[in-house]
Amino acid sequence: MKKIFALTLALMLALSLAACGGGGGKTPSGDRSTASPQGGSDGLTQKDLDDADKALEILEAMIPEGWDENPYGAYIYEVWDEEFLPDCFPAPIDGIEVDQTFFKDYEHDTLNGAYDVGPLNYESKEDYREYGVRFYATEAQVDEFIAALEAKGFTGGQVSDRDSEWWEFYYYNNDGWFMYLLFNTNDDQDGKFDGALSASATDSVFPLPASVDGIPLPQKGMTSYDYTKYYTIQDYRSGEYEDTDFNLASDSLPSELYVAWFSYYGTVMQDAKDYAQQLVGAGWELQYESEDGDVYYSMLLKDGVYAVSNYYGYDAMMEVGFSDMAENLQY
Repeated sequence: MKKIFALTLALMLALSLAACGGGGGKTPSGDRSTASPQGGSDGLTQKDLDDADKALEILEAMIPEGWDENPYGAYIYEVWDEEFLPDCFPAPIDGIEVDQTFFKDYEHDTLNGAYDVGPLNYESKEDYREYGVRFYATEAQVDEFIAALEAKGFTGGQVSDRDSEWWEFYYYNNDGWFMYLLFNTNDDQDGKFDGALSASATDSVFPLPASVDGIPLPQKGMTSYDYTKYYTIQDYRSGEYEDTDFNLASDSLPSELYVAWFSYYGTVMQDAKDYAQQLVGAGWELQYESEDGDVYYSMLLKDGVYAVSNYYGYDAMMEVGFSDMAENLQY
């Protein structure tokens, strides 16, 4: 019933916008040029567009019937709510026992005051949404869930050892979803399962920077914070180690005594290999390349600048770095 009500509201909103905009519809995000600042029949105002975006977000995240809600989120016990969860979630795995489906919207806070989803760190509760399910499973059922994720286009892997009590996984989908898996082997439902898996997904991933000082950067995976808003390089020009603010949109790398690092989670080894070859295609000379199990290293050189494109399977992370000295990129 609530979904029907939401669709009715959405239809009413669409009709009202069509009337305001003379049939032109919603201006695509990022292109507000057709909106008239005065409104009327010649176009929509910026406020019209902002209100429409907000209304659609509210409709999209509307809490379904049967759920409970508190200041820290919404939830429903013993139900895998496929209708509410985003399409990036696989169907329930046969034989699991569902604990709950949960959701954190922009207005929900967190009990521990930390605003993160796995390695993604946000400044405030308003910066992100989080969808999730928690269920009891065997190790084989966890692997089946991961296979279903990969079938949906997710890449990444496990970032902790299976001998540990807590298993962590980072997975990223090029559609813009990140999923963090945490498997607690201590919570085994009195021995009926191997543990409890919590799968949390967010589409509030940060934009990837296009380049640094004219050098194209990878467009795979996601960063743990927004490099386009805040970034620092490691600067040695003063004779001491310093983190120096760096504007990726306008600043140039120093001529000497610096190192710049970029980390991309939810990636696979092939992403690092592909980026190294992208640099080769742009005129960089490959100095060396090595692969050992789930770890990959490469170093390149162009015009006195050294670059590395590395991959660490234990973190499902590609790491890219630039410096005037090869030693700064080896550790």
